[in-house]
Amino acid sequence: MFGLIGAGISALAGGLGAIGAAVGSICAAVGGAVIPTGRILIDAISHGLPMALKVCDVAFTVGKALGLFAPDQNESDLYELGMRTERAVEEGITSDQFDSNQAYIDHLREKITLSKETTEKLDNLSDIDKLKYASIGSAMTIATIKEKYEIDIPESFWLAGANLGIEPRQFKPILDIFEHAQLKPDLEGFQKGELTSELQRNIYDLIDDSLSDLLSKETLDKLLY
Repeated sequence: MFGLIGAGISALAGGLGAIGAAVGSICAAVGGAVIPTGRILIDAISHGLPMALKVCDVAFTVGKALGLFAPDQNESDLYELGMRTERAVEEGITSDQFDSNQAYIDHLREKITLSKETTEKLDNLSDIDKLKYASIGSAMTIATIKEKYEIDIPESFWLAGANLGIEPRQFKPILDIFEHAQLKPDLEGFQKGELTSELQRNIYDLIDDSLSDLLSKETLDKLLY
């Protein structure tokens, strides 16, 4: 998903810094939890186009599984969410004016108007605009996903998981398993051995007991060794 095709790929890769700056500017203006989730996307963009697209795919896949997108919606709906977020910022509407990011997204969809011409062009956006709006929409989505869980999901979780080769469809089951165990899914800290000895041991046991059947051997080897 989120395939950017044709000659535009090389031009897009050369403009990643500008896209990251645009994403950061919008997310900073939205405020609240979207500021740190915006940094997740900026970090992903700084790692290159494949990583940026994978994190967007992860955000959309987990968001859809949690009901933030309808089953029949596709990446165009993530672009649209990003576009509505940008329009809201232009109108001075920020997430801090709402009780939750879910309420903010509901407002974006119900009250922020996009012209018919704009919505009809969603499938034909330039590659640069696709990545920009997908990233903004993903930042909004991740901020809302974090509200759905009763555990602290570190900002590093998304890139660490993507670097490990975890598939987008596997992220929600992993979060569900960590939530059930009431453990913080700090995959990066675990890999680096930076956690307390108790948390390090608890995550190791959780991987051994509950994640070994979910993740590939290659991913498990990267995580454990």
